[in-house]
Amino acid sequence: MIDFVEAYMSDANSYQEDGFDERKVLKNSITKVLPLILKNELTDRQSLCLRLFYVHGKSQTEIAKELKLSQPTVSRHIKTAKDITNKCLTYCIYAVKQANEQWLKME
Repeated sequence: MIDFVEAYMSDANSYQEDGFDERKVLKNSITKVLPLILKNELTDRQSLCLRLFYVHGKSQTEIAKELKLSQPTVSRHIKTAKDITNKCLTYCIYAVKQANEQWLKME
């Protein structure tokens, strides 16, 4: 399975600024749905660990100390959160691609 979380976090500005670009549309779609996934599909602990790791750039060891957890527990929370998020984003991206194809056919 594609790791959309990794791809999203490392693909900050690699799309065209003007005009239609499928990657831009996908990135914008992920940007809209990702907060919903973090809020509604993950536990509070999974969401927090994922955000601290990717958004705040903290290491698993730093997160473990901050949350008073073991590093393996933090690692499991991040992995589980990524698995759930990637599954949800797979559906989202499929829907966006289908919509894009239909839109382009209508032009």
